[in-house]
Amino acid sequence: ETLKRIVSTLAIKNDEIHNFIDTLNHTIKNVQINSSNAISELDEEFDGLYSILDEMKGSMSNTIQQEEARKIKALQDQLTQCSSALESSEELLELAAQSLDIKDPGEFLK
Repeated sequence: ETLKRIVSTLAIKNDEIHNFIDTLNHTIKNVQINSSNAISELDEEFDGLYSILDEMKGSMSNTIQQEEARKIKALQDQLTQCSSALESSEELLELAAQSLDIKDPGEFLK
């Protein structure tokens, strides 16, 4: 009788262990599924962030290039004006030097 009870208890415990193993296997699958879903959501979130950052990078790069072009144009305009002023100044210096060489007052007034 005692042996039957022990065997019956062992059989019940054996069933409980099988049920617990099934529960553990089910929990493992759920953890794997949840982790996979979390990684997928994380990938989507980061893809969205990368997309936003890439758009911002493009916009900021465009702004920098426009500013560069504006500044270079302004500097080139100043360079052109300085070159023209220098050319006029050189012509004026040449005329002044020639004027200094004129000895005749009548010729000088012309």
